[in-house]
Amino acid sequence: MNAVFVALLAGLAGGLYIVGLTLDLFLLKLLAKPWPVLALAFAVARMTGSRAARRVALGLVAGAVGDVCLALPGGFLPGMGAFAVGHALYITAFLDWNRSAAGTLLLPVAAFCGVGLVLMLPGAGAMALPLAIYVAVIGTMLWRAAACALLPRDDTLARWGFMTGAALFAVSDFLIGMNRFLQPLAGSAVPIILSYWAGQTLIAATAIRCDRLLPPASPKA
Repeated sequence: MNAVFVALLAGLAGGLYIVGLTLDLFLLKLLAKPWPVLALAFAVARMTGSRAARRVALGLVAGAVGDVCLALPGGFLPGMGAFAVGHALYITAFLDWNRSAAGTLLLPVAAFCGVGLVLMLPGAGAMALPLAIYVAVIGTMLWRAAACALLPRDDTLARWGFMTGAALFAVSDFLIGMNRFLQPLAGSAVPIILSYWAGQTLIAATAIRCDRLLPPASPKA
C-alpha cells in the first residue's frame, strides 16, 4: 500500500473524527477514530525490521483497539486493558534500545503518577484497582521511554522522541482519568485526542529512526 495514500487516509480519518467529536456524531467517531493509529502501525511495520520496532507496531495496534473500546458504551475497562497491553509492548521495545537502570528517572515519574492517583482514586470506586495497575504500567512505560534519552545520540528525534511521545501519551491518559474520576473537564476532548495522536506519532517516528540508526541490544528476529 502506498505510503502517501496511508498518510492521506490517516489525515482524512483524523479530520472526520474531529468533526464527529465536535458535532457529537457517535457512528462517525467510532468509524474514524482507530485509523490514524493503525496507519502509524502500518508505517512502522513496513519501514522497520527489528523485533523492538515490531513491538512498537503491535503496541500501536493495541492502541487502535483501545480507541474503539473507549468509543463504545461500557468499553472503558476493556479499553484500559488494550492500552495497558500497548504500553507493555512499548516497555519491552524501549528495553531493547536501552536496558540501563536509569534509577534517577524513577522519582519524577513516580511523583507524576502518584499525584494523578491521589486525585483520581477517591472517585474511582470499583475501578480503583484497575486504575492503580494501569497508572503503574503507563508510569513504567514513561520511565523506560525517558531512559532512552540517556543514550548520547546526535539525532534529536532518536534521542528525545520516545520520551516526548510517552509524555504526551501520559498527559492524554491523565486528562481522560481526571475527566472521568475527578470532575468533567469542559472542552477537554480535543486536547485529549490531539495529545494522544501526537504522542503516538512521535513514538512511531522515533521507532523508525532508531531502527535505522541504532540497532537494538537484542538480535533481530
